[in-house]
Amino acid sequence: MTTHRTATPPRPGDDDGGAHVAGAATARCPLASHVFEMAMEPVDVRVAQARRTTATVLKHWSLPETPAEDARLVVSELVSNAIIHGSGDVRLRLRHDDHELRIRVTDDSTAPARRRRASADGLGGRGLHLVACLSLRWGVADGGRMTYAVIPTLTEAPPCRRTTQSSTEPTC
Repeated sequence: MTTHRTATPPRPGDDDGGAHVAGAATARCPLASHVFEMAMEPVDVRVAQARRTTATVLKHWSLPETPAEDARLVVSELVSNAIIHGSGDVRLRLRHDDHELRIRVTDDSTAPARRRRASADGLGGRGLHLVACLSLRWGVADGGRMTYAVIPTLTEAPPCRRTTQSSTEPTC
């Protein structure tokens, strides 16, 4: 596991922040970013480990409780999906800067994560729906190998968390 601080701003359109130089300081980005990465073997016990590690890291970064709680659930769902449906080692990356926490989970499978319709009595099929409801945005990249989610940490709330919703917004 590694953790490091960086002050290099992400490239436009780069949801995972790309590569950064640790400890770099620039005049363009007054606030430092926080980055944490870990790799794990694809076994079930790693889901709980990833959730606990995420909680510890986000507490260290002083993230407010509500987005930290949302992030723990999103990490659980994305890591679980990578272990169940992916292949090879699973990698988790957390990046916090300004008002967003970016969560990235990768594995070696090229089959992209996709939302499924869960049956009323089924045990699965709800994970990515939860990710969508808790995230500002989420998606799949790198040929299906990466699934990411962006959690607002200060002022923005995801559509399912707004107190007033229009009829076109999803209800969670």
